[in-house]
Amino acid sequence: MNKLYWGDNLDILRKIKDESVDLICTDPPFNSGPNNAEYARVDIKERSESCKVYKALNECLSGYDMLLSNAVTGNKGAIRAYLTFMGPRLVEMHRVLTKSGSMYMHCDPNISHYLKVLMDAIWNHSNGQESESFKNEIVWYYRRFSGASRKYRKMHDIILFYTKTENYVFITPKPVYENKLFRRDKEKDIIDKKLDRMQDDKGQYKRIRTKTDDAFLRDVWDDVGVLSLAISERLGYPTQKPSLLYTRMIETSSEDGDVVLDPFCGSGTTLNAAQALKRKWIGIDSSIIALDVTERRLKDKYSLKPSEDYEIVGFPTNFKGVKELANKETKHTILSNWAATRLNLTPSKDADNDSDISIWSLRDKKRSDVRIAAEVKVGKPSPGQVRQLQKFIENDTADIVILITLEPVTSEMRKIADKVEKFKYKGLSFPRLQFWQITDKFFDDPESVYDVLQLPGKLRVKPTKKGDRLFPDIQFDSDIK
Repeated sequence: MNKLYWGDNLDILRKIKDESVDLICTDPPFNSGPNNAEYARVDIKERSESCKVYKALNECLSGYDMLLSNAVTGNKGAIRAYLTFMGPRLVEMHRVLTKSGSMYMHCDPNISHYLKVLMDAIWNHSNGQESESFKNEIVWYYRRFSGASRKYRKMHDIILFYTKTENYVFITPKPVYENKLFRRDKEKDIIDKKLDRMQDDKGQYKRIRTKTDDAFLRDVWDDVGVLSLAISERLGYPTQKPSLLYTRMIETSSEDGDVVLDPFCGSGTTLNAAQALKRKWIGIDSSIIALDVTERRLKDKYSLKPSEDYEIVGFPTNFKGVKELANKETKHTILSNWAATRLNLTPSKDADNDSDISIWSLRDKKRSDVRIAAEVKVGKPSPGQVRQLQKFIENDTADIVILITLEPVTSEMRKIADKVEKFKYKGLSFPRLQFWQITDKFFDDPESVYDVLQLPGKLRVKPTKKGDRLFPDIQFDSDIK
């Protein structure tokens, strides 16, 4: 069964069986580092005493210590931390690959040369012998807007292609055929759409765009562009890559039914391509926000439901799991992010990472201008927590504030909320201070949350006795769908 994991990918990778993955396609974030780099280096050194691959890694990192200690660059500390972070993960990725497996590492040119040396150390010394594990440094060339600069404009990424052994899967890549805007008829105001390559009478493809003619056979891929703002595939995720890019990797280096792994799956581009190509997949990410995007992507495109069509691991699946998550962290940022995404909220444009998300938007594009603050408070709820959240309203930072609790709120807290002026939006009124207590009922019926919350475009009215009005301040109109 396909699997989606939330958590530290190093811990999860170490639980995956040896040689159980056929292909790895991943795009790790730059500038990541371990919470405790010193401890991570001690762990690597200890493992190097009994494992040849960790020994090769430890020696490589020691060499980098010497190199970077003499470097003039000001970010040498960040580079060392990043390599300490990536090193053991690369070792585990190598371990889980089958003997016929391959790996594509998508990376920024600023760090690709450092990662290549790490991968050479791990791949080439895994069996105590040199091998031809490195196959290609693929250049993904694209065009995008770039401002004036005192250096050449950055228009490419690097993809490192490695194999576990010489007995690897390699199916001749296929060309990419996309509909392109070809010309506009000004008189009729019609846009003609034609393929990049057209067939002649004999069924042979003839050249239309010379720059893309044989890109699928070269180590410079210039026939797949970056995601434009207008393209339907775009999800708004900051580092999202085009599916066509990963479709090529998966088609070339795996077969039907093979297992594809992405330990930094982000918005789920690798998983999306693997699902379309009938591969099994495993995705891992430490960001609740990223996995929420992945979940919705799989649901919208393939009607896949978590826990039914694929296994989801690490997420709370009941109230007990919520309490366990609350006990693990002190700031409760992760729990707040999980809870907010359950309410169909998405990070506002001003917040795009797990460490700095407090204001959210409705996922509905027609109502994306509504600003919502949603935070979890653990422990017995108190009026002081409500007053603390009122600052979002007083400072005009949020239109609606949702206090999420694990225990019932007090009557005094509700009285404070009732005194706050309503939020007027498109002719409707909404409470500015609202409460949601997480219980097991939510896991049985996720829509039950709208029995207590009132959000634009997402009202749920329970049947009431004749003559009763559930929301007396709200006037319903055609805006509610």
